[in-house]
Amino acid sequence: MVKRATERQVRAPAGLSASRGFTLLEVVIALSIIGLLTAVAVPALAKRLESAFESADLAQVRSSAELLSTRLATLGVELRLDAKSQARLLPDGRPPLDLPPGWTLDSKAPPVFGRLGACEPGEVQIRDPRSQRQWRLQFAAISCTASFAATEFQ
Repeated sequence: MVKRATERQVRAPAGLSASRGFTLLEVVIALSIIGLLTAVAVPALAKRLESAFESADLAQVRSSAELLSTRLATLGVELRLDAKSQARLLPDGRPPLDLPPGWTLDSKAPPVFGRLGACEPGEVQIRDPRSQRQWRLQFAAISCTASFAATEFQ
């Protein structure tokens, strides 16, 4: 025969009263702690997220720059890489470099790409006005190897 626990058997030990829930003060304190943790964590998370997006955008630009001479050779197109040519689409329907929205390209000594994949050396500057960052993109002679360097925004 199974015995049922009576109220007397379930009672708390002497000196302690059985609690049936949280008091309003305990709930307010718990919510305050959660609010403080959120206030500290959200800005840090937003900053890291923005940094991750910027890194992904830069990787996209770097990849398109490294493949540009091969792409132009495949299309059989000559190109002088400057702001004017960046604004025009190539025969494959895309601009020369895949720049994220808002980013700009400027050049004082633009590289010139030949139909067969070789190029004359040159340099372009890529700017992200949102983060106030700027990168120098240099193309080496003949091989068109692209190299990046961060520069100060002016």
